[in-house]
Amino acid sequence: MEGNRNEFFNEIIGNIDDIFVPDDLHSARRELQDGEISRTLERCYSVISESGKLLSGTTASALAHRKPLSASSLQLSVTSYLSRFLKRGVYEKIKRRQTRLDHNLFDVLWPAMRKTSKARHLEEDINCGIIAPDFDVFVVFQEFLVPLLKDMHCLSIDADFKPQPRLAYFPMDNGERLNTAAFVFDDESLLVTRCLVEASRNLDQLELPLNLTIGQLEQAERLMMGKIFTTNFADAIGESDSGNYYTLTELLETDSEVAMMLSSLGLMIPLLDTKDLVQAAESTAFNGALWPYGRGVFVNSAHNLAVWLNCQEHLRVISTTSSKDPADMGAAYTRVGRAISYLETQLHFKESYLLGYLQSRPSYLGTGLKMTAIVKLPNLMKEMDNLRHLCSVRGLSMVTNRLSKLTVRLVNMQSMGVVEYVLFQDYCTAVTNILSLEKDMSLTNSKHIATMLVKIFRRKKNSIVDRN
Repeated sequence: MEGNRNEFFNEIIGNIDDIFVPDDLHSARRELQDGEISRTLERCYSVISESGKLLSGTTASALAHRKPLSASSLQLSVTSYLSRFLKRGVYEKIKRRQTRLDHNLFDVLWPAMRKTSKARHLEEDINCGIIAPDFDVFVVFQEFLVPLLKDMHCLSIDADFKPQPRLAYFPMDNGERLNTAAFVFDDESLLVTRCLVEASRNLDQLELPLNLTIGQLEQAERLMMGKIFTTNFADAIGESDSGNYYTLTELLETDSEVAMMLSSLGLMIPLLDTKDLVQAAESTAFNGALWPYGRGVFVNSAHNLAVWLNCQEHLRVISTTSSKDPADMGAAYTRVGRAISYLETQLHFKESYLLGYLQSRPSYLGTGLKMTAIVKLPNLMKEMDNLRHLCSVRGLSMVTNRLSKLTVRLVNMQSMGVVEYVLFQDYCTAVTNILSLEKDMSLTNSKHIATMLVKIFRRKKNSIVDRN
């Protein structure tokens, strides 16, 4: 039966309308009956449809509709992007479906309906305003999600999914796989303030953390920490000490020193404030009613790598560059690659033949890999729409920081369809190209200023001569 389920899931079935067939192991096999949810879904569809009309004249490339200048504009741009894929015919076909865990279309769309906060707790612009509450949504709502996922990951919508290649973080040398990938952004102008790399995984035998019971959360936490809090894991990432583990309850305490440490190191993840009524409700929808129980974070002894447990995904490995070498992307990538490569030998992760490693966050499907460079682009940032376009055509998503107008985040769009090392190379090339454009503009401006100064001095000299 398990073999039938995997085959069924991997092929992404072509017609799920016949949901009452024996080998359908993904839908609830019954239609949505809740009238209030149905009415809410109708309102959601109206918002998405209307926003699509408002922005119908703009470019249709994968993240180009996003204009994260204010909460309302980000919501409008995200919903208008979704309108390209949630057409009336598609909506009518899937609106009454439920997954095996009773999740419906609203459970997928709700992040797009909220007005985003300055802190961007849900990464709306990176994930296009959707979330996967369970693994079955990718089959049950495939008419909507399949073309959206292809576009999100810079793949051709008309082409079939190709099998996700096997894990390969590092290049080959004389027939052997290396365990290092070196790359430092050429940054004489100090444009790069920090680089981050994240890779996420979910355990094969369990549902997403949102859906787990107390016992299952404890089981997952214990299983993963049994592999991470060891000398073997420390050896794998090139360290002698095993680091420290902190529960999320500790971290969420008022004036938590752990939270402040992680924030200063750049290893903190966005977390909702459960003391705020609105965010508390969102946290329940996002993380489940048991939050923050059974969650925690492991920090290595060098304080440049963190492993978050049961926070959206079962496992989130994050590494960052040091303040001494902020542009050393290769160092952060290598740490994550070594950690994930080791854990792959110790744990079984949920994956699909076509979608790769399955995730709650759709933009992480495939490899589960996201690379981020936090950069200062004072010249290019004067024309944000142009900068957004320059990034988009290079496969980069540009995320602005509403708390600071001095920097932007450049994140790889694609994580599906290719191996990790190719993603790493392509990403470094794309960011290097953006940095080169910024340097060229600075040089051009400097020459322009120098030319203006020469003209001013000439005019002054001529005026002095004329007076004499």
